[in-house]
Amino acid sequence: MKTRLIGIILGLMSLTLLAWGLPRTLSAFVMAPSAPVLRKLQNLEAVDTEELETLVAAQQRGLFWSARGRTLTDLGLAQLLIAERLDGDLQQKRQQIEDAIASLKSGLALAPANPYAWTRLAYASFQLHGWKPEALSALRLAFATAPYDPRLLMSRLRLSFLAWPHLLREDRELVLQQIRYAWQHDPDELARIAADFDQINLVRAALLRDPAELAEFEQKLQKLNQS
Repeated sequence: MKTRLIGIILGLMSLTLLAWGLPRTLSAFVMAPSAPVLRKLQNLEAVDTEELETLVAAQQRGLFWSARGRTLTDLGLAQLLIAERLDGDLQQKRQQIEDAIASLKSGLALAPANPYAWTRLAYASFQLHGWKPEALSALRLAFATAPYDPRLLMSRLRLSFLAWPHLLREDRELVLQQIRYAWQHDPDELARIAADFDQINLVRAALLRDPAELAEFEQKLQKLNQS
């Protein structure tokens, strides 16, 4: 009797594990076509619209079987990239951005410690509504979840330069810290984006504490003007 009871319990446990694992397995299987596209995006390689549509379709099939934060945020990324290629159809572009925002929000609700997704959400919300509280909040969380991520550094600074007039005092202090970090990481790129976004004086203010760094920044600006 005891042996039979143990067998029943083990059988129920096996069925439970199978029921839990099968949707994830099926999700991974149907999303397999998206893997090469995601690798190209992660390696900053060019991806055409057809590949992005393949990524969207595969992620949506995977979500039918298992809703995971990463799947949703990857879907949001693909939708956002497609939206950027729809300049000729503003209504379709807007709908695509709305879809991306919905995907990113759903993904972040399941996995909130994703600085890349918060950065994309800040950008998408800004594109749709300007620097409203939602976009500013997403930008703050992008910094909070990974304050010193080199791969996000310059893209978040670009957003911060755009958002600067709308930032609170504490937000601005954080941006000044990021500028100093960017100067140590890639001073040439920092000089380029400061000039592109007309935020040269902001970078000067961040570097003011070190006259040598400020002088070097001015030299880099002169080189940019001469090129």
